[in-house]
Amino acid sequence: MPARSCFGAMSATATMAALSIPLMVSAATTTASIQIQATVISDCSIHSAYGVNFGEIAVTANGTDAQGVINMACTKGTAYTIALNAGTGTGSTIENRRLSSGSETVGYQLYRDSARSLVWGETPGTDTLGQTATGGIEQHPVYGRMPGQLLPAPGTYQSTVTVTITY
Repeated sequence: MPARSCFGAMSATATMAALSIPLMVSAATTTASIQIQATVISDCSIHSAYGVNFGEIAVTANGTDAQGVINMACTKGTAYTIALNAGTGTGSTIENRRLSSGSETVGYQLYRDSARSLVWGETPGTDTLGQTATGGIEQHPVYGRMPGQLLPAPGTYQSTVTVTITY
């Protein structure tokens, strides 16, 4: 009978022991930097615009006032102007805005100030509203006045005014 070596049994035991011990291997690392960037451009947008509604009117001997609002935003520091055109009422001009229903019209005006003394038009530096943006949503009231006048036949009188922001 051949002799058995005790080294074979020890070798297997040593291998098993080595496998149960976690290997202490040092990991290598390396780092790099990456550039993260964004370019903010001058930009403006109209978030919402609520028109002027004079409601139901009868004889306007003393006139009727109403108010709308333009909610807009531009990037901070952007200089801008807001212009309002004459509108789509028949015969409407900046100086003499008109609401119309067919061929019938009713006069009204839009203003930049609550005293209703600064007509809101579309000539930069003359009758537009100019400001520098804060970077947040800004509200700009639109003040309307329908002066006392002879009223035409009953009906719904309308005009669509275009709001333009130039920046």
